[in-house]
Amino acid sequence: MKKFILILFFTLALLARATELIDLGQGLSYLRVQSLADSEKALHSAVPGAAALVLDLRYVTANDASVESLRTALATHTANGPLFILVSPATPRAVAEVITQSSTPVLTLGVAGSLPAPKVTVKTDAETDRRAYDALQGGARVEDLITGKIEKERFDEATLVQEFKNGNHDAEPPPVPDPTVHKPADPTEKPQSSAVSPVERLVDRVLQRAVHLHRALRALRR
Repeated sequence: MKKFILILFFTLALLARATELIDLGQGLSYLRVQSLADSEKALHSAVPGAAALVLDLRYVTANDASVESLRTALATHTANGPLFILVSPATPRAVAEVITQSSTPVLTLGVAGSLPAPKVTVKTDAETDRRAYDALQGGARVEDLITGKIEKERFDEATLVQEFKNGNHDAEPPPVPDPTVHKPADPTEKPQSSAVSPVERLVDRVLQRAVHLHRALRALRR
């Protein structure tokens, strides 16, 4: 019984975190919704209340009643800040239709094959996107999933602002180096101990791209 209570407590804690409004800085908030039916209150509080919001519906579950609740929530969003909606190939078709039919201006982001077809397609595969999504539920910090140094990558919000100014609204970060591909030895590099194995760093590319777009839009307004 004690073990069951601990498991139940842990599950409830994860569900609470899933519908918690997370501050991403500079007036941008993030709301991850795993179940529309269980998140109606959070939706109707966050969507009209946040100045700028990332609404994550990539792996949401829904029924007829909760889909209508989403429709109502989207209609309450003001034009004071952008509304980014993250989607994936697993987003229910009914949810995709509500997003497409919404009169509220939204910017959808997702990998290729997402529903609805995203206005911004992020170059990562669906499997990697799911692992990055699950990492937050596994205890990773959202800051670690969208920021930090990546080998030879200099594509941040400042770069994106410059790309926007140059007329390139579809700019994408460079591909992540494949750790399985052998690279020629660099004579300037110091040899590493064979006991140290490289650790793959998960980055939530879809969420990261929404944050970069928000920063770029703020900079352009300035």
